Amino acid sequence: MKTQASDAPPRLGQRIYDLVLSVPVNTKVTGIMLLPVLILGFSLNYWMTSGLSDWLSYLLSDARVEAAMEAGRRSVTLVTVLAAAASILLAAVLTYLLTRPLRELRAMAIRVAEGEVDARARVYAKDEIGDVATAINTMTNRLVQAQTDLTRSNRRLSAINRVIQAADRELDIHDVLFDILEAVLDVLNLEVGWVYLRDPDRNQFHLASWRNVAPDLGARLIHAPGQELCRCQRMLLSGELSAGVALCACERMAATYAGARQAAHFSLPIEAGDLRLGVVNLLCVGEQRLSDEDRDLLAGIGAQISEVVSNAWLRLKLAEKEKARQALLESLVDAQEDERGRLARELHDGAGQMLTTLLVRLKTMERQADSPAIRSGLASTLDMVSQTIEQVRDLSHRLRPAALEELGLEVALRTLVADTVEEAGMIANCQIDPDAQSLPRSIEVSLYRIAQEALTNVLRHARAQVVDVTLSRRVGAISLLIHDDGLGFSPDSPSAMDGARHLGLVSMRERADKVNATLSVESAAGKGTTIRVVVPIEEGSGWVA
Repeated sequence: MKTQASDAPPRLGQRIYDLVLSVPVNTKVTGIMLLPVLILGFSLNYWMTSGLSDWLSYLLSDARVEAAMEAGRRSVTLVTVLAAAASILLAAVLTYLLTRPLRELRAMAIRVAEGEVDARARVYAKDEIGDVATAINTMTNRLVQAQTDLTRSNRRLSAINRVIQAADRELDIHDVLFDILEAVLDVLNLEVGWVYLRDPDRNQFHLASWRNVAPDLGARLIHAPGQELCRCQRMLLSGELSAGVALCACERMAATYAGARQAAHFSLPIEAGDLRLGVVNLLCVGEQRLSDEDRDLLAGIGAQISEVVSNAWLRLKLAEKEKARQALLESLVDAQEDERGRLARELHDGAGQMLTTLLVRLKTMERQADSPAIRSGLASTLDMVSQTIEQVRDLSHRLRPAALEELGLEVALRTLVADTVEEAGMIANCQIDPDAQSLPRSIEVSLYRIAQEALTNVLRHARAQVVDVTLSRRVGAISLLIHDDGLGFSPDSPSAMDGARHLGLVSMRERADKVNATLSVESAAGKGTTIRVVVPIEEGSGWVA
């Protein structure tokens, strides 16, 4: 297997080349200055000893040539030594001038690499090395600016992320605000802060959350009925805080921070459209101030806080409306059931008693009648009156089911299934989840009436053999399912349905709408019918503690 070139040992030439290049710059410059002098001196010495004597022999005697050559060698040697010394001195000066900015550039690069980002190279001259120093300083400035922007962006994102994480917790709004306030103070390196929330409907402020507030200051921050509003609250209502973060001098902190040169707080509005929902205050004592970067960061966080509080406010109003709607619904159901009860009592006590009295008189007349034809007619009338009495009793029972009021939904549904389905000769499967108990009366009544209407339709129109009734509870909802294996129909074509069945579906949908439930009908010709009712069960949350 061949060895890669990077793993092979360097060749001799490459090693010599690397060794020469690793020589310090001072030595390189000195060598460059000294080498021409030495070459020139050695060349002159060689010429004088080898070639100059031949030229002088034509002009002088051998003794004089020898004396001249000896004097020339001494002169050339002296001149070479002096020139070398001058070259070394000049090389040292030039080397210092040349390498000083390079050494400072190297030292500056090492300081920047070690984290000292304020280090800069000095520009000594407008030459190539000066251009390099300027370029390195510019590069360092841009690097520092990019690092500053990245740090600022990370800080902003970290703060907003902490606010979002606090808002995502399923906590009361006051606990959420405490977590947010804690995050804001930590990011801005402040100690004390508090949050006021405002109820727009009643135009009242209350202290919703605070951190590290001194007890005496906390007593002043709590509003008593009829007490004048703080300056920050007045600025919020007047719209002065809408421009962003404002520095407010607070008269309530004068006693608590009497030793400080100045006690004030930064106020951040909590707004959503035209709704002014509160204000966040961050205490600054003495020389504490926020930079423009901190103000921008606080403004971004303020937008997140405003969104969190406005969502909580909307959820509260929605819960209040849902509660009012539920109360209205319960009142409507109570009124309907009261009216049904009144009609049931009138049918039972009025029409029922009158029909019973009529039945007794007809029986008396039947016994007193002499003609067989009259007795036969009275007997037929007695049967009709008896059937009418049974129908009145059945109608009275349907208008006011005693089992629902006295024994609950489970017993009422089982009784309903037994009285309608089983008495008609059909097979009934009734499954009631034990967890689907203790429901609000409006939901119990609506589910019972829907089941009553559905089973009546099955009895009259479906020609079914098996009927399944299931009441179950799942997460956040109650489900009622009624299925039969009868003839079925097309729920999307009301014109093709029986008129009574169509009215029954309309009645069931109306009752489902009253409890905010969804009613679905699945049916097809010859495939039976499935009616499913799902009632949501929700809980609201509070606003003011």
